[in-house]
Amino acid sequence: MARTTLFLLTLALIGPYLYDRYLGISSVLSDRPGKLKSIHNIKQHEVKVQDRIRNCEDVGLAILSCDPGRDRWNTVMGSFHPELGIASGALYIYDYSNPGLSDDEALKSLTLKNFNVDDFHPLGIEFDSPTSTLYVVNHAQSGSAIEVFNLSIKSLTATHIKTFKHPLLHSPNSIHSLGSGKIFFTNDHNLRASLSPLLSKIETWSGIPGGSVIYVDLNDPSTAKTVARVGFANGITMLNSTTLAVASSSKPGVLFYHVTPDYSLQYKGLIRVPAAVDNISVDGKGKLLMAGHAFAPELIKVAKRRAKCNFESEKEEERKACENGAPSWVGEWSEEKGLRELYKDVEYGSSSTAVRDTTRGLGMVVGLYERGVFVFRE
Repeated sequence: MARTTLFLLTLALIGPYLYDRYLGISSVLSDRPGKLKSIHNIKQHEVKVQDRIRNCEDVGLAILSCDPGRDRWNTVMGSFHPELGIASGALYIYDYSNPGLSDDEALKSLTLKNFNVDDFHPLGIEFDSPTSTLYVVNHAQSGSAIEVFNLSIKSLTATHIKTFKHPLLHSPNSIHSLGSGKIFFTNDHNLRASLSPLLSKIETWSGIPGGSVIYVDLNDPSTAKTVARVGFANGITMLNSTTLAVASSSKPGVLFYHVTPDYSLQYKGLIRVPAAVDNISVDGKGKLLMAGHAFAPELIKVAKRRAKCNFESEKEEERKACENGAPSWVGEWSEEKGLRELYKDVEYGSSSTAVRDTTRGLGMVVGLYERGVFVFRE
């Protein structure tokens, strides 16, 4: 009797966790090689500026965060090959709104002023338009930080203001600005790959809520506090004036929180999606856009072999290392209509961010290990 009782109590405790893992892993396995069913709920699409940029993690409708050095230095995926030489990242303005410009003319590199670009590896970005403040997660070899710039779009110059480091900032991934220096940001892991690749993988696949959401006023670092724990916390954005959305790549899905007046968070619920969600954004009609990875194990394989990638090499091994077979997934969600999948395919792989300009009926997707920008119309 005692053993039966103990068994039932144990099952009651771990049952919900096991069921949660079953839901997450089963959605991944459904898109394994040979089983992937393509989805194209878009009218047309085109990959642009393939010869100019690659490995772009984030896009804010007009600002792109790209890092060719990600092939050999990716603190999230656990790629560390400084001995092979690591290219620095860069930021770009993509003027898609001007039909008179060619693709090459539309893509313009930002000059970073008063800033050393030799160790610049940008990931998540956030632009606070009222103050012209650009926040950039920098996974520098010297240590991760949030870089703060004043952006002049007219002169294509981002002037560095400050570098923010803090004990609560250890694996920063995505940022959401609340204005006047106040931000939320995510740490994707607690057990970082740089400390223990094995334990980091265990944290990822177990769904343990080791990632975190941090609030801080950059004008007063003492305000920094952990406001939520999330398994593989990734993209972050305000869904509306009171609701914060946080992507969980290991759930997989998006969690919603009510933001209190003191910037604490109260859990409201979640939506599950059939992909490991990377970054999220909200379009002009209030719909949540999500980009992610339909079959995450393939993304891990891509990341592992990319250190040898050389697009211009005469060696077949180095050219094959550049191949990107990690299937992309893009979806949208609204409370009224629920989840709608927009794109799932390997044609443009490793999707990490999707944004949409509803006034022009145009959207853009960038890929973590992909060349160019995927531009689509619905």
